[in-house]
Amino acid sequence: MAVEFNGTPFQYNPAVTNVNIDNQLAGILGQFGDDYILDALDNALNNRFNPYQASNPNLVYAYELTFKNLSDGFGANNPDIINTRNKTYLNIINKICNFYGLSFNPHEDTELYSAAFWLYDFFVSSFSEHLKMFYAMYLIQEKDALNSAFNFSQLRKENDATYSYSKKLFKDPVLAAIHSNIDYVINQIDSFNISLDNILSIVYSNQAPTLAPYIASIVSDHTGGFFRNFYQTFVLNSPDSADIMTYIKLALQQIGGDIEPIK
Repeated sequence: MAVEFNGTPFQYNPAVTNVNIDNQLAGILGQFGDDYILDALDNALNNRFNPYQASNPNLVYAYELTFKNLSDGFGANNPDIINTRNKTYLNIINKICNFYGLSFNPHEDTELYSAAFWLYDFFVSSFSEHLKMFYAMYLIQEKDALNSAFNFSQLRKENDATYSYSKKLFKDPVLAAIHSNIDYVINQIDSFNISLDNILSIVYSNQAPTLAPYIASIVSDHTGGFFRNFYQTFVLNSPDSADIMTYIKLALQQIGGDIEPIK
Protein backbone atom coordinates (compact mmCIF):
# COMPACT_ATOMS: atom_id res chain seq x y z
CA MET A 1 0.00 0.00 0.00
CA ALA A 2 1.41 3.42 -0.95
CA VAL A 3 2.07 5.99 1.78
CA GLU A 4 1.07 9.53 0.92
CA PHE A 5 3.30 12.47 1.88
CA ASN A 6 1.45 14.61 4.43
CA GLY A 7 3.77 17.60 4.29
CA THR A 8 5.61 16.76 7.51
CA PRO A 9 9.37 16.36 7.04
CA PHE A 10 10.76 12.96 7.93
CA GLN A 11 12.11 12.87 11.46
CA TYR A 12 14.72 10.19 12.06
CA ASN A 13 14.25 8.67 15.51
CA PRO A 14 16.73 5.81 15.98
CA ALA A 15 14.95 4.63 19.09
CA VAL A 16 11.80 3.96 17.05
CA THR A 17 12.82 3.82 13.39
CA ASN A 18 15.58 1.24 13.74
CA VAL A 19 13.28 -1.10 15.63
CA ASN A 20 10.61 -0.85 12.93
CA ILE A 21 13.13 -1.33 10.11
CA ASP A 22 14.77 -4.26 11.86
CA ASN A 23 11.41 -5.90 12.46
CA GLN A 24 10.37 -5.35 8.86
CA LEU A 25 13.62 -6.76 7.53
CA ALA A 26 13.47 -9.73 9.88
CA GLY A 27 9.94 -10.47 8.71
CA ILE A 28 10.98 -10.45 5.05
CA LEU A 29 14.14 -12.50 5.59
CA GLY A 30 12.14 -14.97 7.65
CA GLN A 31 10.39 -15.96 4.40
CA PHE A 32 13.72 -17.43 3.23
CA GLY A 33 13.73 -20.13 5.88
CA ASP A 34 15.20 -23.52 5.02
CA ASP A 35 11.83 -25.29 4.90
CA TYR A 36 10.31 -22.74 2.54
CA ILE A 37 13.26 -22.81 0.14
CA LEU A 38 13.58 -26.60 0.14
CA ASP A 39 9.83 -27.15 -0.31
CA ALA A 40 9.83 -24.85 -3.34
CA LEU A 41 12.86 -26.64 -4.76
CA ASP A 42 11.35 -30.09 -4.12
CA ASN A 43 8.30 -29.07 -6.10
CA ALA A 44 10.43 -27.69 -8.94
CA LEU A 45 12.59 -30.84 -9.11
CA ASN A 46 9.57 -33.13 -9.13
CA ASN A 47 7.98 -31.11 -11.95
CA ARG A 48 11.12 -30.32 -13.96
CA PHE A 49 9.90 -31.99 -17.16
CA ASN A 50 7.74 -29.67 -19.23
CA PRO A 51 7.33 -30.60 -22.91
CA TYR A 52 5.24 -27.51 -23.66
CA GLN A 53 7.76 -24.76 -22.97
CA ALA A 54 11.53 -24.46 -23.18
CA SER A 55 12.02 -23.72 -19.50
CA ASN A 56 10.29 -23.22 -16.18
CA PRO A 57 10.89 -20.09 -14.08
CA ASN A 58 14.31 -19.85 -12.47
CA LEU A 59 13.65 -19.42 -8.75
CA VAL A 60 17.23 -18.29 -8.13
CA TYR A 61 16.73 -15.30 -10.42
CA ALA A 62 13.48 -14.44 -8.63
CA TYR A 63 15.19 -14.64 -5.24
CA GLU A 64 18.03 -12.41 -6.44
CA LEU A 65 15.55 -9.72 -7.49
CA THR A 66 14.13 -9.81 -3.96
CA PHE A 67 17.58 -9.56 -2.38
CA LYS A 68 18.48 -6.63 -4.63
CA ASN A 69 15.29 -4.83 -3.64
CA LEU A 70 16.10 -5.46 0.02
CA SER A 71 19.63 -4.13 -0.48
CA ASP A 72 18.24 -0.99 -2.11
CA GLY A 73 15.85 -0.47 0.79
CA PHE A 74 17.94 -1.51 3.78
CA GLY A 75 21.53 -1.02 2.61
CA ALA A 76 23.69 -3.12 0.33
CA ASN A 77 26.09 -4.04 3.12
CA ASN A 78 23.46 -5.18 5.59
CA PRO A 79 24.97 -8.37 7.10
CA ASP A 80 21.59 -10.03 7.60
CA ILE A 81 20.74 -9.67 3.91
CA ILE A 82 24.18 -10.89 2.80
CA ASN A 83 24.10 -13.90 5.13
CA THR A 84 20.54 -14.89 4.19
CA ARG A 85 21.35 -14.50 0.48
CA ASN A 86 24.44 -16.70 0.69
CA LYS A 87 22.69 -19.28 2.84
CA THR A 88 19.73 -19.42 0.44
CA TYR A 89 21.92 -20.06 -2.60
CA LEU A 90 24.06 -22.59 -0.78
CA ASN A 91 20.91 -24.46 0.30
CA ILE A 92 19.72 -24.53 -3.32
CA ILE A 93 23.09 -25.74 -4.60
CA ASN A 94 23.33 -28.48 -1.96
CA LYS A 95 19.75 -29.60 -2.60
CA ILE A 96 20.35 -29.93 -6.35
CA CYS A 97 23.64 -31.78 -5.81
CA ASN A 98 22.08 -34.16 -3.26
CA PHE A 99 19.16 -34.87 -5.57
CA TYR A 100 21.46 -35.85 -8.44
CA GLY A 101 24.24 -37.43 -6.36
CA LEU A 102 26.77 -34.73 -7.28
CA SER A 103 29.46 -32.93 -5.28
CA PHE A 104 29.75 -29.14 -5.12
CA ASN A 105 33.35 -27.99 -5.59
CA PRO A 106 33.47 -24.21 -5.16
CA HIS A 107 36.60 -22.23 -5.91
CA GLU A 108 37.87 -19.28 -3.92
CA ASP A 109 36.22 -16.92 -6.40
CA THR A 110 32.97 -18.88 -6.87
CA GLU A 111 30.05 -16.47 -6.60
CA LEU A 112 27.16 -18.36 -5.03
CA TYR A 113 24.45 -16.58 -6.99
CA SER A 114 26.05 -17.42 -10.36
CA ALA A 115 26.68 -21.01 -9.28
CA ALA A 116 23.11 -21.46 -8.02
CA PHE A 117 21.61 -19.77 -11.09
CA TRP A 118 23.39 -21.94 -13.66
CA LEU A 119 23.00 -25.17 -11.71
CA TYR A 120 19.29 -24.45 -11.31
CA ASP A 121 19.02 -23.62 -15.01
CA PHE A 122 20.69 -26.83 -16.19
CA PHE A 123 19.30 -29.31 -13.67
CA VAL A 124 15.86 -27.85 -12.96
CA SER A 125 14.29 -25.01 -14.94
CA SER A 126 15.67 -25.95 -18.38
CA PHE A 127 15.89 -29.68 -17.69
CA SER A 128 13.47 -30.61 -20.50
CA GLU A 129 15.18 -28.44 -23.09
CA HIS A 130 18.68 -29.62 -22.22
CA LEU A 131 17.65 -33.29 -22.14
CA LYS A 132 16.01 -32.98 -25.54
CA MET A 133 18.98 -31.15 -27.01
CA PHE A 134 21.46 -33.65 -25.62
CA TYR A 135 19.77 -36.71 -27.14
CA ALA A 136 19.12 -35.06 -30.50
CA MET A 137 22.65 -33.70 -30.84
CA TYR A 138 24.31 -36.85 -29.49
CA LEU A 139 22.41 -39.08 -31.92
CA ILE A 140 23.41 -36.82 -34.80
CA GLN A 141 27.02 -36.63 -33.67
CA GLU A 142 27.33 -40.40 -33.22
CA LYS A 143 25.05 -41.50 -36.07
CA ASP A 144 27.70 -43.37 -38.05
CA ALA A 145 29.05 -45.21 -35.01
CA LEU A 146 25.48 -46.13 -34.03
CA ASN A 147 24.78 -47.31 -37.56
CA SER A 148 27.77 -49.65 -37.40
CA ALA A 149 26.92 -50.90 -33.93
CA PHE A 150 23.21 -51.57 -34.43
CA ASN A 151 22.93 -52.59 -38.11
CA PHE A 152 20.37 -50.00 -39.19
CA SER A 153 20.09 -51.58 -42.62
CA GLN A 154 18.42 -54.59 -41.00
CA LEU A 155 16.23 -52.38 -38.81
CA ARG A 156 15.07 -50.52 -41.92
CA LYS A 157 13.87 -53.80 -43.44
CA GLU A 158 12.09 -54.87 -40.25
CA ASN A 159 10.33 -51.50 -39.82
CA ASP A 160 9.80 -50.58 -43.43
CA ALA A 161 6.52 -48.64 -42.97
CA THR A 162 7.85 -46.56 -40.08
CA TYR A 163 11.14 -46.00 -41.86
CA SER A 164 9.34 -44.88 -45.04
CA TYR A 165 7.67 -42.10 -43.06
CA SER A 166 10.91 -41.03 -41.37
CA LYS A 167 12.74 -41.06 -44.70
CA LYS A 168 10.49 -38.21 -45.84
CA LEU A 169 11.71 -36.09 -42.92
CA PHE A 170 15.47 -36.59 -43.30
CA LYS A 171 17.97 -36.29 -46.12
CA ASP A 172 20.30 -38.71 -44.34
CA PRO A 173 18.93 -42.29 -44.31
CA VAL A 174 20.92 -43.08 -41.16
CA LEU A 175 19.14 -40.32 -39.24
CA ALA A 176 15.84 -41.54 -40.70
CA ALA A 177 16.63 -45.00 -39.34
CA ILE A 178 17.44 -43.57 -35.90
CA HIS A 179 14.22 -41.54 -35.94
CA SER A 180 12.08 -44.54 -36.86
CA ASN A 181 13.73 -46.72 -34.18
CA ILE A 182 14.21 -44.10 -31.49
CA ASP A 183 13.02 -46.29 -28.60
CA TYR A 184 15.36 -49.11 -29.57
CA VAL A 185 18.36 -46.83 -30.10
CA ILE A 186 17.95 -45.02 -26.77
CA ASN A 187 17.52 -48.33 -24.98
CA GLN A 188 20.76 -49.57 -26.51
CA ILE A 189 22.86 -46.57 -25.52
CA ASP A 190 22.01 -47.27 -21.88
CA SER A 191 25.31 -49.13 -21.61
CA PHE A 192 27.35 -46.28 -23.09
CA ASN A 193 29.83 -44.49 -20.86
CA ILE A 194 28.54 -40.94 -21.20
CA SER A 195 29.77 -38.57 -18.51
CA LEU A 196 28.14 -35.43 -17.15
CA ASP A 197 31.00 -33.47 -18.74
CA ASN A 198 30.09 -35.01 -22.13
CA ILE A 199 26.46 -33.99 -21.68
CA LEU A 200 27.37 -30.43 -20.72
CA SER A 201 29.72 -30.08 -23.68
CA ILE A 202 27.10 -31.28 -26.15
CA VAL A 203 24.24 -29.21 -24.71
CA TYR A 204 26.17 -25.95 -24.62
CA SER A 205 28.34 -26.50 -27.72
CA ASN A 206 26.42 -24.09 -29.94
CA GLN A 207 24.85 -21.56 -27.61
CA ALA A 208 27.21 -21.00 -24.67
CA PRO A 209 30.37 -23.12 -24.89
CA THR A 210 31.99 -21.46 -21.85
CA LEU A 211 29.17 -22.67 -19.59
CA ALA A 212 30.12 -26.34 -19.96
CA PRO A 213 33.58 -26.03 -18.37
CA TYR A 214 32.21 -23.60 -15.77
CA ILE A 215 29.52 -26.00 -14.53
CA ALA A 216 31.89 -28.96 -14.80
CA SER A 217 34.38 -27.09 -12.63
CA ILE A 218 31.95 -26.57 -9.73
CA VAL A 219 30.12 -29.91 -9.68
CA SER A 220 31.39 -33.45 -10.13
CA ASP A 221 29.71 -36.80 -10.66
CA HIS A 222 32.02 -39.13 -8.75
CA THR A 223 29.87 -42.23 -9.35
CA GLY A 224 29.58 -41.58 -13.09
CA GLY A 225 25.90 -42.49 -12.91
CA PHE A 226 24.22 -39.24 -13.90
CA PHE A 227 23.48 -40.21 -17.50
CA ARG A 228 22.08 -43.63 -16.68
CA ASN A 229 20.28 -42.69 -13.46
CA PHE A 230 18.74 -39.38 -14.45
CA TYR A 231 18.61 -39.14 -18.24
CA GLN A 232 18.11 -42.73 -19.31
CA THR A 233 15.84 -43.68 -16.41
CA PHE A 234 13.79 -40.54 -16.95
CA VAL A 235 13.45 -41.11 -20.70
CA LEU A 236 12.75 -44.84 -20.54
CA ASN A 237 10.89 -45.41 -17.29
CA SER A 238 9.09 -42.27 -16.20
CA PRO A 239 5.32 -41.72 -16.62
CA ASP A 240 6.24 -39.10 -19.23
CA SER A 241 8.28 -41.48 -21.40
CA ALA A 242 5.96 -41.31 -24.41
CA ASP A 243 5.97 -37.51 -24.38
CA ILE A 244 9.75 -37.42 -23.93
CA MET A 245 10.35 -39.73 -26.90
CA THR A 246 8.13 -37.53 -29.06
CA TYR A 247 9.98 -34.47 -27.78
CA ILE A 248 13.35 -35.98 -28.74
CA LYS A 249 12.12 -37.09 -32.17
CA LEU A 250 10.89 -33.57 -32.93
CA ALA A 251 14.24 -32.11 -31.88
CA LEU A 252 16.09 -34.66 -33.99
CA GLN A 253 13.97 -33.69 -36.97
CA GLN A 254 14.41 -29.93 -36.39
CA ILE A 255 18.17 -30.14 -35.99
CA GLY A 256 19.02 -33.02 -38.33
CA GLY A 257 16.39 -32.93 -41.03
CA ASP A 258 18.54 -31.09 -43.56
CA ILE A 259 21.84 -32.79 -42.80
CA GLU A 260 23.20 -34.42 -45.94
CA PRO A 261 24.54 -37.99 -45.79
CA ILE A 262 28.27 -38.49 -45.97
CA LYS A 263 29.20 -39.78 -49.42
